[in-house]
Amino acid sequence: MGRRRWKRVQGGFLKLQPSPAIGNSLYGADLREFIVGYEKHLSSAWKTCIHALTHGGKYPAEHALESLAPFDRAVMAVLEMDPELSVQTGQDYGPLNRCIAVYMNDLGRLHLRSLQHERPSYGENDRWIDIGTITLHDHHIASINRSVAEHSRRQADAMIRIRAAMDRVEQEGQLRQVLDEVIDHVEHVESVCFFSQDRFFALIDRYVNLVDTKGKEGFLPRLREKKRGEWTNEELTIVAALHALFLSGRAVRFEEFNGLVLDAQALVAKLQKLHDMYGSVGVAAEVPFDGDLFDLARSIRKQTLQAVGKPWLRYRWIYGLNFQKKESVHPNQISGEAPEAHLVEFSKEYHQWVGASANVDLPEHLFFSQLAAAALSRDIAGDPLDVEGTAAAGWVEYLMERIVGSAVLATQSDYGMSSSLRNIAHLIHQDTEKLNEVVHGLTPADFFTCFVSHDFASRLEMSISDLVAASVQKRMMFNRWHFIPGNLERPQISQSRHWYYPPLIPDIASHSDIHRAAHNRAMVKFSIRAPGPDMSRPPLSIAGRNYRGFYDVRVVRMSGDREFTPEDMLRTRRRTLWLENIYTILASHLQLCNAGPFSVRGFEAGRYHDIPATQH
Repeated sequence: MGRRRWKRVQGGFLKLQPSPAIGNSLYGADLREFIVGYEKHLSSAWKTCIHALTHGGKYPAEHALESLAPFDRAVMAVLEMDPELSVQTGQDYGPLNRCIAVYMNDLGRLHLRSLQHERPSYGENDRWIDIGTITLHDHHIASINRSVAEHSRRQADAMIRIRAAMDRVEQEGQLRQVLDEVIDHVEHVESVCFFSQDRFFALIDRYVNLVDTKGKEGFLPRLREKKRGEWTNEELTIVAALHALFLSGRAVRFEEFNGLVLDAQALVAKLQKLHDMYGSVGVAAEVPFDGDLFDLARSIRKQTLQAVGKPWLRYRWIYGLNFQKKESVHPNQISGEAPEAHLVEFSKEYHQWVGASANVDLPEHLFFSQLAAAALSRDIAGDPLDVEGTAAAGWVEYLMERIVGSAVLATQSDYGMSSSLRNIAHLIHQDTEKLNEVVHGLTPADFFTCFVSHDFASRLEMSISDLVAASVQKRMMFNRWHFIPGNLERPQISQSRHWYYPPLIPDIASHSDIHRAAHNRAMVKFSIRAPGPDMSRPPLSIAGRNYRGFYDVRVVRMSGDREFTPEDMLRTRRRTLWLENIYTILASHLQLCNAGPFSVRGFEAGRYHDIPATQH
């Protein structure tokens, strides 16, 4: 039986049913199924290849082109210049030296290679779609050769920069340390997968070859046994790239090459583009006069740390079919909603809890700080929550739930969620060893997920809606358990503890339900995650220690073709900022010497609030 998939049926219901069995690629799902319909474009080789390369129009072409090997990209340039070239599907093709075979593997990587070129192998069970052949003219071949030669020149120049940086590392006696750090960083990022020439390197759910697995030595650990002078250009490039990318923005930067080619010139181009991107919003950072590639990466890191208090916002776009995560800068943080939207939406609670009408001039953060303080006072006083249909067990929890529901409605989502630690007091320890002991002793049950759906009652069978809610809640509790140690200094984290770096910036994801079983069960086709506090905000301080990615607001669309936009992301993040005031109030209260206890008691897995269809 194939993976489980959701299908819309008559009446608007969504039912769970198995999909047809498909091939198992190294990613998980076989991406060949996403190029159905390429046959309609065979009269134009350019349109045929663009259809395949973008997985039927799902993947932006400017990103997809970066997945091609140099020769294939040179062929694409020729096809774009001469759209009259066509694809033949029979056996009648021209001379071998002028004939290009077009085929795609189950990783979704398009190949445009000479018929004389041996087909590459990425794994033991590679599967392919043979799209056809293209017959080129001599001037096309000459253009391709010039492009390949130019790429080789840029590659050689970039390798000079990589060797200079790595030489410096070796001269300073840091080579082994850098290699060990790279291995450690790879092990604690969710997904890493990239192409180097015609090889695939990864640490993903279904396939791992970058680091050690049970009984199998990984690509990176093997380098410990080789002298630096024996490293190949490929080995040198991958280690230098991962080190530079981490220096520029921690391990999440690795994911920017997911599904793409990682080579020397691509690395240099990426770092320069990041440096220029921050420079475009006025963030200057000088690279030392005698600086190398790693100094450029450190400069980029300094630029990223200047986001607090700035009007622009870092965020990432995520493509679920190849796990690529691409960082961008949005010029502002203000959504297109009415500035007073929160006053209208929460006026009833403010009037009842605070005992006054909110002044329209009251800043948004003070509005929610006052709401949070009033809700906390009710909880400490033992006032029972008298609201029907909620999964909350107290007034602060109810405010959290209302904020998540607000995000669902503001973005026209099917459901939303927010997760964090049930009892913040666990982290209030001045003694570092005690804090480490507590953090390592936490379990997923020490976390919660507030889940809010929109009109599940009329759109889904109860068994399905309950399954979606419970699976999401458990998964988010598990994820939060993974993130919490990532806020500690690396030496404090036990080697035996499984953990990931916490999310630092908002992201917009599409087609996330393909490879991951949990996302497929929960129908996470399109999603937004707005972690808090993100890098544009000061961190959450608890007992003198800083935390990021401590909570979040997420929203999901389960079906259809409407991807989330940056506007949706800004609306979701606005709600995360509302939550920020709650956690600031809670942390401040719990650090008082005479503070009354507080912990989140509601939001058990399987219990959730469903917003009725009449509420929009």
